Amino acid sequence: MKHALILFVLGCVLIRCTSSSIEDPSDSHFIKFYGTGGDQTGQDFVILPNENNSMILFGTTRLTVPTKGTQWYLVKVDSKGTVFWEKEFGGPNNEEARDIELTSGGQIVLVGNSYKTPTDRDVMIMTLTTEGVKIDSALVPVRDEFGGLSTGDEDAASVTETNDGFLIGGSTTYVYTLGKPAGSGVDSRDALKIRVFSDLTVYPSSWTQSIGLVADDASQKIIEVSPTVYYFFGYTDNLPVGQTTVNYNFWVYPLGANGDPTSAAIYPGTASGNERLTSFCLSPVGYFLGGLSQSGSLPSDLFISELRTPGPGGFDQGDIFYEKPLSITLGNNLQGKTSVFPSQQGGFWVLGDENGFDNNQNWVLTKIDKNGSVVFNTPLVFGGEGLDNCGAIQELSDGRLVLVGTMRTGRPDAGEFKLTLVKVSSQGKFEK
Repeated sequence: MKHALILFVLGCVLIRCTSSSIEDPSDSHFIKFYGTGGDQTGQDFVILPNENNSMILFGTTRLTVPTKGTQWYLVKVDSKGTVFWEKEFGGPNNEEARDIELTSGGQIVLVGNSYKTPTDRDVMIMTLTTEGVKIDSALVPVRDEFGGLSTGDEDAASVTETNDGFLIGGSTTYVYTLGKPAGSGVDSRDALKIRVFSDLTVYPSSWTQSIGLVADDASQKIIEVSPTVYYFFGYTDNLPVGQTTVNYNFWVYPLGANGDPTSAAIYPGTASGNERLTSFCLSPVGYFLGGLSQSGSLPSDLFISELRTPGPGGFDQGDIFYEKPLSITLGNNLQGKTSVFPSQQGGFWVLGDENGFDNNQNWVLTKIDKNGSVVFNTPLVFGGEGLDNCGAIQELSDGRLVLVGTMRTGRPDAGEFKLTLVKVSSQGKFEK
């Protein structure tokens, strides 16, 4: 499929590359880069509606002067992208950003990973004020099936507020063996479903922290429906009933008060492709899921599914409103990051990466209608020369779009990476 390409000249070679060093095209649409010397990547962001649509951008920074490891990187900007403040958070270990959320009490919660060794990460969670003042933080221990500390490598994916704290999704290489249901894959990872109180202390062992079959399992998002009902959204390469070829599918089921499944799972996906869930949002009928589909040596494609809110018995196949690839040729060897967001005009925005155009990796944006059909005849591609990675997308109350991610500045083979903020029209373009 052809792409509507929006290329940027990314020639920023200044030691400091923030909004003060880049001229605004206008107040309504722009591209801006943030960070000091070294690399700064963009992962996610929140919009502060009570502060005139100011935003807090979240990513990872690695400074070259002075030389130090990676830390969490936060930038607060106004609606025009002008910086209020920039801050780093972390300890002696390398840290990597994963998710930021705005709580019902008007605070910020962050989740990511902290490297004990190059191959051993622990989950880190932190709460802050919207002015970047730290409230609390914790490294979250993952228990084994005997209640002791596990030895696995944890990779956080998301954090979600509950009535008394937070739920963290992700995966761990420490896999339970006792009482595990049979599966059809190689037992390489279990899905995380860590629960902590508001003060970031870990829930008692009555709430199980991970779950999996004999397969490669991961959770992307876990939400609280009521104090005793939770919904789990992830992916697995366990074979669903009726499927004979081992591959990945989305993986969805309800959890009870102790975090254990209360009914059978459903597996949105195809019988021949690998579908990994990497993004989630609410929809008018229930839940909208996004990810990548890849089959054999064929190029990757965006894959979506919308689920209806289930009845008391849990999810069943009838709750899958639709599940489909979007027939967009993205290229190969992509990281798999996507972001989805509902549109006020109906349908959803879907943001991902592609490297099938001009031998560069860029952001790719498309829109689908309420029935899952593609609205844009040609997806919009944002990027320049070199490696660019998407982060997240949201729609403002006036219909304009805000995108955050990472773009490479300077030379395509040796330039610095910068946290990148893009603001465009309701059609995804640089126009009013």
